[in-house]
Amino acid sequence: MCISLGLLSAVLTANSFGQAAPKNMTFATTLKSVAVFRDGFGYYTREGKVKLEDGWATTDLVPTAVKGTVWFYSLDTGDKIDTIVMGKENKIAFTSPADIKVKLKDKVGLKIVVITHSSQRFEGELSKILDDMTLLKVGEAFSAIPYDQIKSIQFVGFPVRIKVDTKTPNKVANIGVAYLQEGIKWEPSYILDVRKGIGNLSLRATMQNTTEKLDKTDVFFVVGSPFVANRGIEDMMAHLPGAMPAVAAKADVPKRLDKDAALADADMVPAVSSAALTRDESGELFYYKKSGLSLETSDVAMVSIFDVPIPVTPRFEWNADGEEVFYLLSLLNKSGQPLTTGPVFVLEDGHALGQENVRYTPAGGTAEVRLSQGIGLKVEKQEAEDRRGTATKIGKTDFVPVTLKGTLTITNFRTTKAMVTISKTMRGKVGALGDGGVIKQTQILNGEPNPINDIQWKIEIAPGVTKKIVYTYETYMSAEKAGSPPVPSGPGDLHA
Repeated sequence: MCISLGLLSAVLTANSFGQAAPKNMTFATTLKSVAVFRDGFGYYTREGKVKLEDGWATTDLVPTAVKGTVWFYSLDTGDKIDTIVMGKENKIAFTSPADIKVKLKDKVGLKIVVITHSSQRFEGELSKILDDMTLLKVGEAFSAIPYDQIKSIQFVGFPVRIKVDTKTPNKVANIGVAYLQEGIKWEPSYILDVRKGIGNLSLRATMQNTTEKLDKTDVFFVVGSPFVANRGIEDMMAHLPGAMPAVAAKADVPKRLDKDAALADADMVPAVSSAALTRDESGELFYYKKSGLSLETSDVAMVSIFDVPIPVTPRFEWNADGEEVFYLLSLLNKSGQPLTTGPVFVLEDGHALGQENVRYTPAGGTAEVRLSQGIGLKVEKQEAEDRRGTATKIGKTDFVPVTLKGTLTITNFRTTKAMVTISKTMRGKVGALGDGGVIKQTQILNGEPNPINDIQWKIEIAPGVTKKIVYTYETYMSAEKAGSPPVPSGPGDLHA
């Protein structure tokens, strides 16, 4: 039956809406942490507090999770989650009209559906518990329903029922839930600011959040990518009719997964103020932690992860099989944490030098960033026949052993010393290698008389100095191709 607002003024001696929040059986969860993976999903953890009723609790949380990853658990020592039940109806069990009053006393403020013995249906907010009836707010009106007329009662918006295995089935319990969910990702990018030879490396995480609002949430930016067998397949509970998505638990971040993620570009977006930073390393994954991060759904933010001084060594590379000299920076990772794969934008004394990709580098390792042509170095190369021997038959072909002599010349026009790595390929038997040249690798080819040798020099050239490197090697040429002694090649140079 329905009663007027005037009559209600006599029975509502207290403000119904000022009563304590519902505590019995029902609970909402609060997002505590999310571990964000670079390939588009996150590991969410939530927690909530609830007063059990005969070991049962019910919640509004139904995450749109990857199949098989939803995990409800107890945060109380000795307690375990026994059963999770999900369905369209979540009924409040009672045995008699008198039992209804007891069952509803802590549920004021909740939305419920009441079915009477005459099949009338009332849906609204439980407003007050009286001696012989309950008051339900339906829109702007109130319905007074006697207990002896009630056939069934069920919750609205709490589709998940949880059975806790505990020695105290009516206690206040702490329950958590964790799951993998797609729709959140991050991409790293670096800024390397070099001033007077000293580098400062900043790592930023550009994060896109299309799933759940973050409110002072601990966010873990994960280096590495776990294998997820059911990726792209939603858990069965995500398709529960009438279920609400996760809206608002505490567990450890997963401890052992996989290796470094694929290379990702960084987006330039407005920065978010930095929160306190700590770190944790687990198995083959690494977690950069940002505490207390707030972000609306569908927002994109750039978050500062770390900002550390880092030793920077400039050097040059010249592949003497060609003519290009490249300028590189070697970065010694003394940050105490790995560098994840990502683009690095380099500034030197306020000038932009360029952008390159830094590969995954463990703590203590060295990363190299190739930037541009080596301005300030002039290189020349010259190679000519020095002598030849008597033709000899190898298989069915006559070959002539020819000794070649070469000179590599580097002039440093810079005001600082230059560390130069030179590489060259020599086909044949390596002879003299001046200035500490070494054979890095030799490849023997089937049916070919000349092995292929990769040669390398590492030299230091002072400012204004010209350095000449002389080498020789003997190569077998077919007698037909060798002909008369070849004319020496002319010098080539490059202003890199």
